[in-house]
Amino acid sequence: VMRMNKVASVIKYDLSYFVRLILIVYLWLIGLLVGIPVLLHLVASGTEGMVIAILNDLSLLTTAALFVNVALLFYFGFLTYERFSFLIQNGISRRTGWYAKVISILIVALIGNIYSFITGLFALNGGSGYKSVPYLELYGHFFKSLPLDLVSMFIVNYIMLVMLAVFGIIAGAVFALLTRKNQKIVAISIPILGILLLAILERIVIRQSHILDPLVAFLKFAMGYSKTLGYFNPIIPATGMVILIVLSLIISRWLNTLLRTKRGE
Repeated sequence: VMRMNKVASVIKYDLSYFVRLILIVYLWLIGLLVGIPVLLHLVASGTEGMVIAILNDLSLLTTAALFVNVALLFYFGFLTYERFSFLIQNGISRRTGWYAKVISILIVALIGNIYSFITGLFALNGGSGYKSVPYLELYGHFFKSLPLDLVSMFIVNYIMLVMLAVFGIIAGAVFALLTRKNQKIVAISIPILGILLLAILERIVIRQSHILDPLVAFLKFAMGYSKTLGYFNPIIPATGMVILIVLSLIISRWLNTLLRTKRGE
C-alpha cells in the first residue's frame, strides 16, 4: 500500500508538469494555426468563405498536432536525470520512479491522442475528407468503414505515441549515464553525424539508385503496405510497435537500475 501511494505521488508530480506543458502548447497551436488565420480572414474578407477557411486551418492543425505530440512525448520520456536525482533525494526508489514514469507516459500519450483525434474529426468534416487526416489517408482504406477506421486511428496513433515516449526514456537514460562533458560531445555530434549520414545516403542513391531497394521494401512492409491490396494494413505496424514497446521497456528498466546521482560535476 505504501509503495502504491509513492507511485501515485510520483505520477502526480510528473503530470503536474507534463499536462500543464502539453496544454499550453496545444493552446498556442490552436491560436497560431486557427485563431490568427481566422482573424486575418475576418479583416481581409469578412465572413465570406469563413467556414472553408476554418476547415482548411483545422486540416493543418491535425497534421501539426501529430508532429507536436511526437516531439512532446519523446521529450517527456527523455527527461531523466533531474527527475531521478530529485526522487532519490526524496526517498523514492529507482523501481518506483520507473513504474510511475511509464504510467505517466501512458496517461499523457492518451491526452495527446485524444487531442489529435478530436482535431482529426473536425478536419474530416472538411471537403477533402480522408486526405485531410494523415492516418486515414494511409490506412483509411483497410476496413472500408468510417467507425472502424476511426477506432483503428485512435488505437494505432496511441501505440505510436507510447512507442516514441519509451524510445525517449531509453535515450534519456543513456544520456543521463554520461558525464556532463560527454553529454555536450554527444549533443554536438549527433546533429553533425545525422547531416553527414544524410549526405552519404544522398550520394549513394544518386550513384546507385537501386542499392536502397531492400531498405525501402522493408519500410513498406513495416508500414503495412500491400502491393496486392494496393493500400496499407494498420495491423502490421501496430503489432510491430507493440513488440518494440515491450523490448524497449525491458531495456529502459535495466538502464534505470544503472542510474546514479552525480556529485562534483
